[in-house]
Amino acid sequence: MTEKKWTVEEIKELILTRDDAVVRGLKRIYDYQVADEKRDEATKYHNNVGFKPQDAKFATSLVQGWILNNRQISEKQMYRARKLMLKYSGQLLRIIYEKQ
Repeated sequence: MTEKKWTVEEIKELILTRDDAVVRGLKRIYDYQVADEKRDEATKYHNNVGFKPQDAKFATSLVQGWILNNRQISEKQMYRARKLMLKYSGQLLRIIYEKQ
């Protein structure tokens, strides 16, 4: 069986059309944050993985406060999260290929 070959454009399309893709994307990027970055809701290391400094507080609080607790995020939060995840589509693509 051949693995699907994803593109950044396909990742962006999923993010634009599916709320669950936004949530999964947030969780995947969060997984790459270092433990003290998660604790402090900040970016401390420039290691090309995880959230950018300007996104860390919002994204981490969304994952920790809502997603990990299986709570539904609001429309306003989803709107912001969707815009945010579009910015991370390249990193999400790298994560997909790293897992394969």
